[in-house]
Amino acid sequence: MNDTLVTSPRPAIPPEVQLFAVEKGIDHYLNAVIDLARQAFPTSALCVSLGQDAEDESHQYIALDAEVGNQATKELLAGQRIWSTGITRVCPSRHAVYFVLGWR
Repeated sequence: MNDTLVTSPRPAIPPEVQLFAVEKGIDHYLNAVIDLARQAFPTSALCVSLGQDAEDESHQYIALDAEVGNQATKELLAGQRIWSTGITRVCPSRHAVYFVLGWR
């Protein structure tokens, strides 16, 4: 039996996300944050998009949505732990507010 972990391909980064990252001065963190999300959920497809806060329409962020419908609670919590402990290692907290991990 082969227990090799299959990782999903690197997600495309839409032009509007790249522009937003440059405007906010976070473009040099983008690849590291995407890599962290892929590390947290290696078998999940990842979608990168520009999101907007539901309560504060002036606050936009880069949404990293992981397709996690087939994962058990234990896997979800482990992935969330990787994300939560890793985000400030790859991006300063003052910039981390512009990156939001979501589950689909």
